[in-house]
Amino acid sequence: MMVLNQLIHNSFHGNVDFSFSPFIGHIKSCIHQDTMLKKVLKTSLEKFSKSFPDSQYMVKYEDIPQYEDLYFLVYQLLNSTLVDESSFSWGISAPFSYDYIFGTPALSQQIESLGSRKTADLIHWASQEILDEKRVFEKLAYSFILKHVYHISHSNEPELVFRKNENGSDQYFQLHINTDFVEVDGVFPDIDKVSSKVNSRHDLIQLLKKQTPLSQLKFSGFSIIRIEDITHQIAKEKLSKLFISQDIENDFLIQATEAMKTLIGIGDLDLLFLPVLEIDGKLNTDIWKDFDNVLSAILTKYGASFTDFVSFLESYIKKPDIRYHKSNEENWYSFDNTSISGLSVLPIFHQEKLIGISIILYENHGLETDIIISSFKEFTFPLQNLFISIINKYLGELNRTVKNHFTAIQPAVEWKFNDAGIQYLKKEKMGKTSSSIPIHFDEIHPIYGAIDFRNSTIERNKAQAEDYTVQLKALIQLLQALKQIRNVDLLGELIFQAEAYIQRIQENSLNINDDAEIIYFLETESLELILQMRIGDEEVLRITEPYLTELSPDGAFHKESAALEETFQILNTHIISVLDKMNEELQSSFPYYFDRYRTDGVEFNIYIGQSIAPKKPFNDVYLRNVRLRQLISMVNIAIITESCQNLIPKKIQTTQLIFVQPNTITISFRNDEKRFDVEGAYNIRYEIIKKRIDKAMIKNTEERLTQPRKIAIVYYNKKDIEDYLKHIEYLQKNKILEPVIEDLDLEDMQGVSGLKAMRVTIQNAPVNNEKAIKK
Repeated sequence: MMVLNQLIHNSFHGNVDFSFSPFIGHIKSCIHQDTMLKKVLKTSLEKFSKSFPDSQYMVKYEDIPQYEDLYFLVYQLLNSTLVDESSFSWGISAPFSYDYIFGTPALSQQIESLGSRKTADLIHWASQEILDEKRVFEKLAYSFILKHVYHISHSNEPELVFRKNENGSDQYFQLHINTDFVEVDGVFPDIDKVSSKVNSRHDLIQLLKKQTPLSQLKFSGFSIIRIEDITHQIAKEKLSKLFISQDIENDFLIQATEAMKTLIGIGDLDLLFLPVLEIDGKLNTDIWKDFDNVLSAILTKYGASFTDFVSFLESYIKKPDIRYHKSNEENWYSFDNTSISGLSVLPIFHQEKLIGISIILYENHGLETDIIISSFKEFTFPLQNLFISIINKYLGELNRTVKNHFTAIQPAVEWKFNDAGIQYLKKEKMGKTSSSIPIHFDEIHPIYGAIDFRNSTIERNKAQAEDYTVQLKALIQLLQALKQIRNVDLLGELIFQAEAYIQRIQENSLNINDDAEIIYFLETESLELILQMRIGDEEVLRITEPYLTELSPDGAFHKESAALEETFQILNTHIISVLDKMNEELQSSFPYYFDRYRTDGVEFNIYIGQSIAPKKPFNDVYLRNVRLRQLISMVNIAIITESCQNLIPKKIQTTQLIFVQPNTITISFRNDEKRFDVEGAYNIRYEIIKKRIDKAMIKNTEERLTQPRKIAIVYYNKKDIEDYLKHIEYLQKNKILEPVIEDLDLEDMQGVSGLKAMRVTIQNAPVNNEKAIKK
């Protein structure tokens, strides 16, 4: 049962006519097409002609109720007969108005629930500006002109959104106003003649406002309106951005809590997202320092003590699983004398290890916790990323503190440093000259791996060029504006230089020196003039402020570069997590020295041999085990980085490389740099090869050895890779690697010749580490 709105306001502006004329034109164009609906369309056209014998098709405000049958006819022609009117939001309004004339019961109920716009704000989504009816008309009218006159469409983001707070959480409803059946009559500026004055959609609208006010135009037709609940979509997007951003400061927890309340539509609850880190078997609470204020406020609200809360968590961590309180009999937490009626906990794991927990506290006995838990599960991956980032950040700070203020000796080699210290003290006690005691390990098997970001240099240059272009265009626009109000000859020269730089960027004719030249032009030459002109000049201050605001690190002039660096950071977080997990588990079988460091990606070295642990007999089984786990970790890294491509700002793939050293080497501790390094001419050759092979090319081709979703293993002799061949065969049988092995010769490089490589492709399957290691 369709609804005719009897309470419609007079939303007909003086320059707006409600008319069926554009719709009639659409029907006539469809009749001329070869379509099976010709008869239906002709019959419909006859109905309209009978109601408007003068063929004007105009409807006066006071005559609106007379044409209910025609509104229904429009509905029938535009929608399927199978659509359920009770759930389908659809209506007809005057052009650019959201005050519906005729519509479905679903639309009527939505408008009524929004309180006739009294309890909900209508906002322009991009600017978050609250709009009244006049501003809505203005924005929609100019958007219509851009689309239908200049063929410029806006982005896919929602434009108009109702925001309503209900039960303590925000709800969002997108207002769709279709203007396909609206026409405009007026004179508009020639876009070709004004192109030099506009650099964006916003600029063109401002120009239209000056040269073509809406009062000089005549609109006719009608709009089709729909209202869509996008609360879930908005909340999900906000949460994903918060979790992936890794920015745990600036009220992160408050924002995430509000977004989650919106997502599940419940305001009477509190949320905590807490990383879990145990050091020496004890829960570390210092890692929550960024959440202290929020955590304290929540515990105070419910009358719970911090000590009881920590005791609960320590007990829960011993056996973590999804838990939620349903009845008094299931009171598995022990907070006496608190107002907590319910407590739900969702554990977050990474590589089978608990890294964080999401906690929901509430006072409402009837809360449907199943809905909450399912909502949390949607964000398992972003939450993993968040907790890994917080844990790595804390461990990094802890590690730096230990290195700066204490000792940075790995347990596997600590005994050697103790021996050296004892010898040093003995010499000192005997009155002998104290000198450094050499610390070295002989006959060590080096195991090297590198995970590199594919085309990282190209992507950095591309992002930088895009950012330069955005800033240069904004600078030109600013300088032109300044030139119109202040007679400064240098402005024209700077405009010329900026245009020349844009041209060179577009032609891709920049060299390495031009980068510094552009930076100097943007950060010194042009900026000094702008800052000088601002002194004591209020008008210049106003004009230049938006440009200067975007100079900040999080401004529009660094958007692409910042997104790329954020991508590298996220990927590095996961890569390091896999490698650290590998190191933690392998150390228990046989002690070794582990070293990893970031480049454009992550490189790592494992040094293993009898001299590192002389009291424990060394066997080649340990070496084979490390090599197998190295291979599995490379597979895991490739799969993880590929699986998160749609969740990171930029699509960046990784390549995986292993080098097999044929003989053992000697490593020595360098006191000057406080790190281990190779010793001797032969051993140094090993380091040279590592630095060169990431750029290796396949012989007689233009193809790089390292490729995404592949693991490249570089070697000298076939016998050196016998272990790897067995491991690869095993992983192939388990459907982890593709069955084909590529045998390749490599082009000679400076100081390096005769290298070979084999390459394997990774299948789309997760790797079970424990299963593989227990081969």
